[in-house]
Formats: sequence, C-alpha cells, structure tokens
Amino acid sequence: MNNLKRKRKKSVLPRLRYPLRKSITLVGLMGCGKTTVGVRLARRLNINFVDSDHEIEAAAGHSVAEIFEKFGEEDFRKGERKVINRLINQDKNIVLGTGGGAFMDSKTRGRLLKNSIVIWLKVDVDLLVERTGRRDTRPLLKTGSPRKILQKLTEERYPVYKEAHITVESGQGTHDKVVNDVIWKLNKYLALEKKKYHRRIARQRARMIKEQKNPVQENDTNNKS
Repeated sequence: MNNLKRKRKKSVLPRLRYPLRKSITLVGLMGCGKTTVGVRLARRLNINFVDSDHEIEAAAGHSVAEIFEKFGEEDFRKGERKVINRLINQDKNIVLGTGGGAFMDSKTRGRLLKNSIVIWLKVDVDLLVERTGRRDTRPLLKTGSPRKILQKLTEERYPVYKEAHITVESGQGTHDKVVNDVIWKLNKYLALEKKKYHRRIARQRARMIKEQKNPVQENDTNNKS
C-alpha cells in the first residue's frame, strides 16, 4: 500500500504555484520545439497558445517563405515586430511561440523581456538538424548546408538567447518532460520575483515612514539655505 501511494505521488504532474501576471514567450532556433512544447504548456496552464509566424501569415496574406522570397528578411522582421508587439499588448495571458530570429531584433527583444516571461528552449545542433530535416519549409535553410547554417546560427544567436529569463534544455526526453521542466523553472522564477516584489514594497514603505517622521528637519534645512 505504501509503495502504491509513493508511485501515485511521483506520477503527479507539476503545477504552477503562482499566478501568471505576464504572458510566456518561447524563443529558440527553428526545430527547438516552440510550437509542440508551447501547445502542451498552454494546455497545462489552461491558457491559449499563439504562434507569431501564423499571425504574421494571416496579417500579410502570404506564408513566411513567400514573404522572405518576395520582400526579403528586413520587411519580414518589420512585420514580425508589429505583430509580436500587438500580441503581447492585447492579451496578457498567452503562451507565445516566436520565430527563430524574432528575439534577435533589439526592439522586439526589449519588449518581450519587459512585457512577458521569456523562456529559451535550448537544443544542440545535431537534434536541430534532425528535426528541421523532416520538413522543407525553412527559408533560411534553403541557401546551403542545413548543418553549417544551423551551426552558424547557434554561434550568432545563443549568446543573445541567454538574455531570456529562463533556459530549458529542450532536447532531452519527451515534449511532456520538457513541459514539466518549464513549469518547475517557472515556479522558481515566480517565487524569486515574488520575493523581489515584497522587498521593493518594503523599501517603499520604509521611505514613506522616514519621510513622514522627518518633515520638520527637511523644512529647517530648506529655511537655513
């Protein structure tokens, strides 16, 4: 009986222990699992998942590949910036999956870091090559060797992805395991943010009390000057 109880306890899925006051944004290279993990995470948290690339395609009336081909990457990034800004401002309670290059744009990155909890799904190059090879829909991989391109992208982008609030190794185990890891790390992050919030409130109250106790001294100083 005791062994049965222990097994049941171990099988319980982790849950979010703190309320979300911001949306969650998933960043990382193509093939890291932003959509697959994002859909499962949103379901577990009982909120909506939104794919920024799908929203861009809906707004532009073209696929991502067509936008790259017809208008170039610069125009695509401009449209991406507007769409992501709209998404994180109109709904504070979503899981947002972004394109691999979205976080590289300094303006987009700044808005995401300020207005959402950014989670980097980190995957090694070998697994990225395997995953992206299953579909021929990646514009950036059509210009040469996918492995060389992905290796170069990791060297360029991983140092920037490190600015994310949370990093989760996405290549190990099933997608459900990755979701569990995300929720565990979210709990740690939110607990720390809660402590920071209470400390900030305590400092503000201490300043207010100090100002209320010493108004006469401040007036005397002003009169002498």
